Amino acid sequence: MMLRMIVRKVCPSDTPVLAAMRCDLWPDSAEEHALEIAEFFAGSLNEPREVLVAKDESGVLEGVMELSIRDDVAGLMGKRTGYIEGLYVPPKDRSRGVARELVRATIAWARSSKCEAFASDRAGRVVIDSQF
Repeated sequence: MMLRMIVRKVCPSDTPVLAAMRCDLWPDSAEEHALEIAEFFAGSLNEPREVLVAKDESGVLEGVMELSIRDDVAGLMGKRTGYIEGLYVPPKDRSRGVARELVRATIAWARSSKCEAFASDRAGRVVIDSQF
């Protein structure tokens, strides 16, 4: 049975799980994650602009999405573009719609941030939606 997911902005109490997920996603930068998370919550980090998390009804975090706003995306140069910098869902939580719900929330965030387009890069490919 799949529990209902809740997507929300990350909060300081999520730091331990957020750090672990970032280490899984970007293992080469593990020593930098704690500092970057602290700077994000202090408001002194330019990127990511926003971090969303998905959790199940019991409160267990199942995924994270780090977002920025760019104007230098290939094919969208000069357009304010909501951009997925990082997406991570632990293997045990995959194939349950977690990433899909995070992307839905991300598109809503990009629209509310007055973005003209939405994009991400995946395995070196840029995915663009200029009519999102």
